[in-house]
Amino acid sequence: MNKKIGNIIRIVVSLSLLSFLIYRNKDNFESIIDKLKDLNVTFLVIAVLLYTLALACIPLRWGILLKAHNYYISGSFLLQSAFIGFFYNNLLPTSIGGDFYRVYDLYKNKNVPINENISAVVMERVIGNITGITYFIFSFAFGIFGYLTRGTKIGLAISLFVILFFFTLLFRPRLFKIHVLLARYRIFSKIRPKLKSFHQILVSYRYKIKHLSISFFYSLLLQLIFMTSHYFVSLSLGLDLKFYMFIFAVPFASLAASIPISIGGIGIRENAIVFAVMSFGVVESQATLFSFIILFIILFNGLLGGIVYLFKNIFYRSRGII
Repeated sequence: MNKKIGNIIRIVVSLSLLSFLIYRNKDNFESIIDKLKDLNVTFLVIAVLLYTLALACIPLRWGILLKAHNYYISGSFLLQSAFIGFFYNNLLPTSIGGDFYRVYDLYKNKNVPINENISAVVMERVIGNITGITYFIFSFAFGIFGYLTRGTKIGLAISLFVILFFFTLLFRPRLFKIHVLLARYRIFSKIRPKLKSFHQILVSYRYKIKHLSISFFYSLLLQLIFMTSHYFVSLSLGLDLKFYMFIFAVPFASLAASIPISIGGIGIRENAIVFAVMSFGVVESQATLFSFIILFIILFNGLLGGIVYLFKNIFYRSRGII
């Protein structure tokens, strides 16, 4: 029952945030339609292909982390699992997320133990977030601060501090005596085992510097491809945006979308994109259209994952083509 209520809440949040964007642009539909008529289809196709290519790089990052625990899984298997996971994350309002599916898939079909399996997926997520923060901080070297209001600067500074503090807390909990706090109060009894388990996952990679470094490099690469995809969407709309602006906008939207209160970040991500793009002088109607095209690309790739899932269930055991 709690899971169903949680799913309903996430659906409502996503639909409400998308409806909010549509409502704010109810008087600009004509200009949005005109912009769509002038859409450069070639640039849009390139953007879609680049986004798909970025998703196809996920097995590189994931596979290296599995190799750190001496599990060598074929790239083709990880590729189909990653796309199906993307399908679960973005098109199905269930409690079974894409990460859960990937863990289950490797456990069921490749006999990878649950602990090592979970550690690789969790560490991949951590590296992805660290990569986003790295790009986010790097973007300020291009003078991004000059585009932001004072209130936005303060909000971003506080958010960044909280995120960095959170990661420091995860990697070095004893630095803040967190273990003493958790042991002292009974109110933390339920979350104590989960935090301990999560910390053990991080510790398991303490001496896997080579694998972490390679995985981080692949993460930088796939994030760069995501940014390039967004840039080509802006070119398809004829927006006056420089590439370096997406070094800020894409990680910003991605980090916002990671807040687990909607379906696959849908709604939160689009509002974050609109906010970021408008900071660079794009009018709201065009920024909203830009965000919805990005949403279309995400759903399109999620649909590809659904097709892969269908074919896998039909052919996997009989032909072993995946």
